[in-house]
Amino acid sequence: MTGTGAPDPDDPDLRAAEYVLGTLDVQERAAVEREAARDPAVRARIQAWEHRLGPMADVVPAEAPPSRLRAALLKALPVSGQAEVHQIVALRAQLRRWRIAAGGAGLLAAGLALFVVVGPALTPTDSRYLAVVQGGGTLPALIVRVDTRTGLAQVRPVAAEQPADRSLELWYVGAQGPKPLGLVGAGQSRVHLPAGAAPDGVIAVSVEPPGGSPTGQPTGPVVYTGKLFAE
Repeated sequence: MTGTGAPDPDDPDLRAAEYVLGTLDVQERAAVEREAARDPAVRARIQAWEHRLGPMADVVPAEAPPSRLRAALLKALPVSGQAEVHQIVALRAQLRRWRIAAGGAGLLAAGLALFVVVGPALTPTDSRYLAVVQGGGTLPALIVRVDTRTGLAQVRPVAAEQPADRSLELWYVGAQGPKPLGLVGAGQSRVHLPAGAAPDGVIAVSVEPPGGSPTGQPTGPVVYTGKLFAE
């Protein structure tokens, strides 16, 4: 982190995250790969981010390039010769980077928000799980850290939008249906998990009357959801 509290672009953990996400250019990727080849600590950081960010790919919708892109690429190609081969290779690399940037922008934002908000990964256990709870926005609405051993969940709002004159209510959705966890506030909070909460559940947020659902079940639209995955 910098002195202003913003992420440090030279932070080795942040750079490993960008490498895993595919947002570095060719020279930067090559530099990271050279470092990883000779430094076990760099390799360990990359492997840790692959473990942490891999499951988050499920929350990023596929993004197809616009149809006009193919015509623009063909127009940019030289007529013939060896230069054409090199140009095709270069353009394919550019297209791949464009698709990564378009399709992975939400993943990058969610991943880096997870790093900034939650912090470095804890030692992996079989009881700690994370949920990136979002509704299609660039940033996640909430980051929820669950510990099934203690039965507690830590809730950190990131970009959740509170509707006017309504409450946001948090739910654990498992085999027994939705179970209320509490209201989503402006700051970090801790809530108790329902009995029997399992790591294959889903965290959801619904819009409810002020103070929460009067029935113990969601009564308004579900605006954010997120799957739990192991830290």
